[in-house]
Amino acid sequence: MNSSINNISIYRFFTNLFFVLFLGFSNLFFAQNFSQVQVKTPPVKSTLLPEIANLSEDIVYKTNKKGNPLALDLYIPKNVAAEKIPVLIYVHGGGWIEGDKVVHADNYLETTVEKLLAKQYAVISINYTLLNDSTHFPLPLEDTKDAIRWVRKNADKYHFDTNNIGLFGASAGAHLSLMAAYTPDNTYLGSPELSSYSAKVNYVIDHYGPADLNKLFHTKLGTIPVALIGLMSKKIVGLQENLVKGISGYDIRKDQDRAIDYLNTLSPVNFVSEGVPTLIVQGNNDKIVPLNQSKKLHRKLNRAKIQNALIIVDGGVHGFGTTDKAYLDKLTDEMVDFVLSQKK
Repeated sequence: MNSSINNISIYRFFTNLFFVLFLGFSNLFFAQNFSQVQVKTPPVKSTLLPEIANLSEDIVYKTNKKGNPLALDLYIPKNVAAEKIPVLIYVHGGGWIEGDKVVHADNYLETTVEKLLAKQYAVISINYTLLNDSTHFPLPLEDTKDAIRWVRKNADKYHFDTNNIGLFGASAGAHLSLMAAYTPDNTYLGSPELSSYSAKVNYVIDHYGPADLNKLFHTKLGTIPVALIGLMSKKIVGLQENLVKGISGYDIRKDQDRAIDYLNTLSPVNFVSEGVPTLIVQGNNDKIVPLNQSKKLHRKLNRAKIQNALIIVDGGVHGFGTTDKAYLDKLTDEMVDFVLSQKK
């Protein structure tokens, strides 16, 4: 019986991890670029948004604990009618190791920003600390929460409505957004200059974000199944080890229990009791972050009686690069409707 269970575990580990880690990592793992993911030509920075918004680029919102400045881009509607402007903060993807705040042309992020500007919303796109061999969590999570705190600190200067702040993240950025939205206000304090301000938000939009990191990285498999897979493909296991170490700082071979415990503290599914209204969007053909990540989050939020909705994009891959543009336009309308529904 145990042999049968191990064989099943090995098979699932090999097939799932191959897609999640090997294909995903080598093809812009947790990519930001949305519809650009499947396109061979390099993405181009949006020229539309600077024409329709008052754009302030490269505003330094903090210096991280590594001593590096972190910047954001601020899009404010032209001819603002209201005294105070609600704010949506966008957090990019890139597997926690790459990506930036640039909004590219001809993808649905650009369309979403365009529609929110028309509804008199300010949109902020942030950079955050990227992980490497010596840089781990919680730095990017501290940065995400500090961006919210920066909005409150600068509310008078930019006429932000601090009663209406939301988060929108894609992939790794969705993971950061969920964690920032669900964790207690006084946790993950980063910059001392921002620590006195609240990091609370009204809602969060999650696009194909990792919700259970131990499940995603198969960390709970025994060392024997991992070793057997290693004989077949050391590169796959190496990617798993590197990602776990990059996030947690722990070597899964030497500190498996500590790695698992730490990844539990970074998994949104474990913090739903303090959740905020959540819109989850994911394709059912996502080979990088499996759909069961979003389904598990959806179930947990339902049990905790937290308002949420799960939109499953039929045939959608990670980044929705193969999804019809007409459907993506409809999807952006649903996102904007959700944002508007949360306004206080």
